[in-house]
Amino acid sequence: MAQVKLSFLQIFSIMLLFLLGSTIVVGLNFNLQQDTWIGLLITSFLGVGVLYFYFIMLSIGNWGNLYELLEDGFGKIVGKSLQIVYTLYFCYIGGRVLKDFAFFTSKMLFEDISPWIISFSFISTIGYILYLGIESFARGTQILLFVVITQILMLLLTGYFSNAFLVKNLGPLFQHSGSAIVNTVFPTGITFPYGELIALTILFPLADHKSKLKTYGWLVILVVGGLLIAAAEMIVGILHPKLAEIYVFPFIKALEGLDFLGFLEHFELFAVLINLIGGCIKIFVFAYAALVGISKIRIKNKKNQSIILVCCLTYACSLILSGNLIEHLYIGLKVVPIYLHVPLQFIIPFILTMLLLIKKSGNKAHHVSDIQ
Repeated sequence: MAQVKLSFLQIFSIMLLFLLGSTIVVGLNFNLQQDTWIGLLITSFLGVGVLYFYFIMLSIGNWGNLYELLEDGFGKIVGKSLQIVYTLYFCYIGGRVLKDFAFFTSKMLFEDISPWIISFSFISTIGYILYLGIESFARGTQILLFVVITQILMLLLTGYFSNAFLVKNLGPLFQHSGSAIVNTVFPTGITFPYGELIALTILFPLADHKSKLKTYGWLVILVVGGLLIAAAEMIVGILHPKLAEIYVFPFIKALEGLDFLGFLEHFELFAVLINLIGGCIKIFVFAYAALVGISKIRIKNKKNQSIILVCCLTYACSLILSGNLIEHLYIGLKVVPIYLHVPLQFIIPFILTMLLLIKKSGNKAHHVSDIQ
């Protein structure tokens, strides 16, 4: 695939929209009820650690992308096998996100349309964006970033200053044990969304100013964390902690009853738009990561054929994942984080980093002995 360069602002925009993605609308976990902000604050700081762990891994590997580092660290046979695993993993997670938005759209907008039709429309759009290329996508995210952030801030201000928001709903605080907080933070809280930055290890090497990326990358995580905490507190203040915990789409539910100046209503439509934009961004990143994987595996396909293959795999995953929303949420929250996310987001990258470090140290020692 042709090598391109992305500006810091473009990488910043992609990262922020990718992390927000579906999280602010469908991904907030209210198991801690009024203490939800504590879990979000902890995961934000851990998210900074995850980001810089990936930066360290890429730096040790001279900023090759994940697929290149897998072959450098594990060798050709194991490396190629892991390249296939990660390509399928990105298709699978992209399919899960696609299923999220199919369920969301069929429930909120088009109740009479089957989710598979909505999924097909989404993946067709993603295929067209893949055809346009990563540079076109990156330029588009700069515009979408302004649109999404403006809408989120507008909704938060509307929620906080509405009569439905009750400060008393935010307390009492610190009602949950340390073990309850840990169970919320790990593995689900840290793997989604911050562990999913593993997909961006394909894009980070394209940054034209990597030093700036390493210096200011933490700001993205803290901005996302701040927005998620603000959204969670608004939801709890409007719905009450116990109700926020039981709704599948609490952000939408909190906005449904709001009005401004007594006549402006249906602010939930803006949340739907945010979700659709975030969904497209997130699915594209996973699909692009899988597309790069196919090129590294050296499957002899033209670009258009590879795009069709990635879209078909992602769409197939969305169809076979689960039959209903409850099953889909159970697999996504209980099964996938432990058996897929933790090994592929943390364990294998950690082993890879150690192998790359050993290899780099060995090369330095060999170079010094040659000089002597």
